[in-house]
Formats: sequence, structure tokens, C-alpha cells
Amino acid sequence: MALRSKKSYIESIRSLKTELYSYGEKVGDLWEHPCFRPAMDAIAMVYDFTENDGDDGFFTTRSPFIDAKVSRFLHIHQTQEDLRSRFRLSRFLVHKHGACIGARCVGTGALNSLYATTFEMDRDLGTDYHSRLLTFLRNVQEKDLAVSGAMMDVKGDRGLSPHKQTDPDLYLRVVEERPDGVVVRGAKASISGAAISNEIVVMPCTALSEEDKSYAVSFAVPSDAKGVLHIAEAPAPNMRRLVGDEMDYGNAMYGVHGSTHVIFDNVFVPRERLFMCGEYAYAGSLVSRFADLQRLNTSSCKAGHRDLLIGASAVAAEYNGVGRARHITEKLAELYFQSEMSFGCALASIYTGEKSASGVFMPDQLYVNIAKLQGVNAIWEGTYTAADITGGLVCTPPAAADFRHGKIGDMVEKYFKGKDDVPTENRLRMARLVEYLTGQGSVVPIESTHGAGSPQAQRIIIQQALAEKIDKFKEDAKIMAGIKGK
Repeated sequence: MALRSKKSYIESIRSLKTELYSYGEKVGDLWEHPCFRPAMDAIAMVYDFTENDGDDGFFTTRSPFIDAKVSRFLHIHQTQEDLRSRFRLSRFLVHKHGACIGARCVGTGALNSLYATTFEMDRDLGTDYHSRLLTFLRNVQEKDLAVSGAMMDVKGDRGLSPHKQTDPDLYLRVVEERPDGVVVRGAKASISGAAISNEIVVMPCTALSEEDKSYAVSFAVPSDAKGVLHIAEAPAPNMRRLVGDEMDYGNAMYGVHGSTHVIFDNVFVPRERLFMCGEYAYAGSLVSRFADLQRLNTSSCKAGHRDLLIGASAVAAEYNGVGRARHITEKLAELYFQSEMSFGCALASIYTGEKSASGVFMPDQLYVNIAKLQGVNAIWEGTYTAADITGGLVCTPPAAADFRHGKIGDMVEKYFKGKDDVPTENRLRMARLVEYLTGQGSVVPIESTHGAGSPQAQRIIIQQALAEKIDKFKEDAKIMAGIKGK
């Protein structure tokens, strides 16, 4: 079996013995939980698309490792077209779910960055990490598993390296080595889809020194492995899902992305599932590759979110009776301009990308970091503009229970009316969607800002690239001005 159905995916997650806590309670069946079912639905939808993919292979491609059709989310991209096809997927899918599918999406970056890095470790050090990864890769491809990626440590004091932390567990580390594997302890923060994936691929989150050797560890474990504990994030919309009505959700069907903080409490990792263990000199390249791939796919994903935000803002303006006003169309055009700049830079990073020694095709680092930074700016600018266009109805409507109340429902209907031919309920629903997309009722802007690395990480890459070229730029300018010497 190389491709499975959405039903098979859902059943596989329900069969796990995942230890998950949400709002102070232990969660039993994730599918029956109001905060996790929408996220699982979004992943299930992707499985449905993949299982029913046409001959053009938009969602699937052929894997050389198992000689069968596989999801592009589990594919090792070996050509420019592979990377471009994977890139296009994210924007398309966000139009369908408006949420996050980290239990599929992030696995791409984890598998590809590890493929390239383990290849180099085996070549340079004579290890067998690459062959272990290939065994794991074949397994997840053959079973079409949902794979999440866990890189971000909780970090503690950001001014200190891992080994200097007062509490050494604030970066995940190896605490015991055994003949058949290792024991790890620590935590990974805000991991998209970790509890609703089959496998979690763990990586270090920063370049490391020799003193940090015990933190140079990468591995894969099932999401319900013994000692793995999930604590759910608690964004505001999740509370509405616990106590409210679907009219209040904004994104009525899929909602937020079911991220969890993942605790590794003395978790045993078998040796065959270890892909790095002490090779600190290679942590930096692994982190860099993963970050570049995630920034690429984030640029596509967030373009999809901005498309939805533009659409929702335009509909809200129509419901308010000003859809054709010049200042509205100008603001929407500016949003689209800012969005497409990010998407275009990301696309450029693919066309100027190169193959690594392992054969993995990687995006150009400078352009993909410019794309991510511009995309973050576009998200926040879009948040302001959408709130401006939609008006004070964002965040302020009464609850659906008030709208349906026997005594006050007619008053809500009357006093929250927009255009005569637009039902009040539609206007309220659209205001909630804008609330969700702007981050007043979701994690979209924060996740856009810090997912795949904070904006400062992208600025550093851009500064380093400029430092390599600034002297040439200065010299060319002097020549053009007719200046000789200083």
C-alpha cells in the first residue's frame, strides 16, 4: 500500500495511545475532541485528494525508493520540477482548509533535509545514518504515514547556549546511551500536527559546538511513543469550539492546526531510528536546510492565507455596501501586490536553486529568506488592512447563541444588518472569518512570523549575503562616479 484513504488515516490516529492534555483534561479520542477533529479533517482532506489524484500527478509522484506512487509530502525532491510542484501544493490546499496541515507538510522538510545531511555524514564519517533514514523513508512511503517535524526547542535563556542553561533539559538531549539505542529528554515547542501524525521526526534547532554534543540528536518516534506527552496549544478560537456554535468559529469546518508542545520524558529511541547522535558539526547544515525548505513552503502556504484574507475583506466590504469604493479596491490591490512579491521571490528561489551532493534539490537560500521575510510583512500589513476594510465588526459581534435567542435574536438581526439584500447571519459569519484570518481569532500571524524561524533569522541570512557582495557594489559605484582610489 503506497497511498491510503482519509478513513485509513483517521482510524490510524484513533488507534494510537497518545497522551495528550488540553485545557487541563486528558484527551481520549482525538477524533471526538472539538479542537482536534477540525485539524484531523484538514489532514484527511489531503489524503482524499492524494488517493484520487489524476494522471497529471499534482498530489503524487513516483518514488524511486519503493517504485510506486507516493504523496508529494513524502517525496525526496530531486529536480527543480519536484520542488516547484511541492511548492504549488501549499497555496492550493490553504484555499481548501484555511488552517494548517503540519502533520503532512512539515514532514517534507524534515525528510529532505535529513536525506541530504545524513548522506554527507555517511560520506565523511563512515556512519550508517543514511541507510537508516532510507529504511524509515521506505516505511513511511509504503504506509503513506502522516509525518510531523519537530525542531524548535523551548530554549530557556536565549542568551545562553544549550550546555550553559541552568536546566539542561531546555534543549532536547541524549541523557543515556545504550547498545540498542539512546534515551532522550527535553521538549519541542508548538509542533504543528504532532499529536495527529503517525510519526514525529525530531531535529536539533541550532548550530552546536563540541560542548553541546549531547544535543546533536535527530530521530523518529511514533507520536504515542512511551514517554512522549503532548500539551495542546490554547488559541482563543479553541475555547469557542468547546462552548460555542460553528457560526462563531470563523473557519467553520477546519479551524486552527492542532499544535502541541511535545515533552520527551526519558524516551527510548532504538538505534535504527537514530539519524544523528553527537555529530555536532553537522547540526548547523541540517537546521539550515530544514529552515530553507520550511520557509519556501511557508511562503506558498501564507500566500494562500492572504488570498483568503483578500477575498474575505472584499466580501465584507460588499456586505457593508462599499464593495466598489475606490479606496477599498486600492487597498485590496496593495494587499495582492505585497502577497505576490513574497510568492514570486519564493518561486525565484526554486529557479535559482541547486542540487546538494545527495541529489536533493534545494532552494536558493537568499531568495527564500527574502520571500519569508516579505511574506511576514504582508501578513501583518494584511491584518491591518483587512480590519480597516471590514470595520469594527471584527471581534465585536454577539455570539451565535445571542443571534438565535428567543428574546434578543430579533434585535441582533435588526441592528447588525448591512446591505438590505445580505442576511445578517452572512455578515456576522464573514466578520468572524476576517477575525480568524487576521489572527484576532487564530494563530495565523504569529505562526507566520515565527514558523520556520523568526524574522531576525531571515535578516541575518540577507545581511550575510550582502556582506559578500557589498565591496563589489561599492567599487562599481565609485567607477561609475569617476572616483579613483578612496
